[in-house]
Amino acid sequence: SSSSSHPLEVSSCSVIPMRPADWLALPDELQRKDGTMVKQEAALAGKVVLLFFSAEWCPACNSFLPTMHKLYKDSNERDRKLEVIYVSSDHDAAMKDRYMQGKHGDWLSIAFDDKATRDRLKAKYGCFAGSETSSFPGIERRAGIPSIVIISPTGDELVHMDCDPATEIDNKGNEILDDWLQHQWPAA
Repeated sequence: SSSSSHPLEVSSCSVIPMRPADWLALPDELQRKDGTMVKQEAALAGKVVLLFFSAEWCPACNSFLPTMHKLYKDSNERDRKLEVIYVSSDHDAAMKDRYMQGKHGDWLSIAFDDKATRDRLKAKYGCFAGSETSSFPGIERRAGIPSIVIISPTGDELVHMDCDPATEIDNKGNEILDDWLQHQWPAA
């Protein structure tokens, strides 16, 4: 019977990757452009994961969108597997949905009602709108919006870019995708 098992016997074992103590994971599910949810692990495995901090009301963000679209399209046409996760600074869910539907590519996002995760990511990477500064007392604002951060599976910051203006991307063009390829997450 199972009650007579040796106390040190291990029936199953799985390896859990070590994460830094301050890393609070992305949510288990991310939101697609159409509003449906997808499991984070399946959506991000084997991809370069780029957090995109932006908002519909931000003129610089709207100016940067064609560059973001081109990077995403060119990367995925060349099987580079870039995945964009939108971290919203929109004023409400309707604004976020309108922005995603009208102007975003087929990208993922942190659900608008998951404010805790959005705020953790903004604080961790120091990327938030000037109008949000009072919500992050004591946090250094390293970049406003739009900005991008490429992260590792453990949440390490690999690339951090203020995209107002997107000088480095504009200067390097698609070559920047070659630079980013080294940051691809392991395949599932």
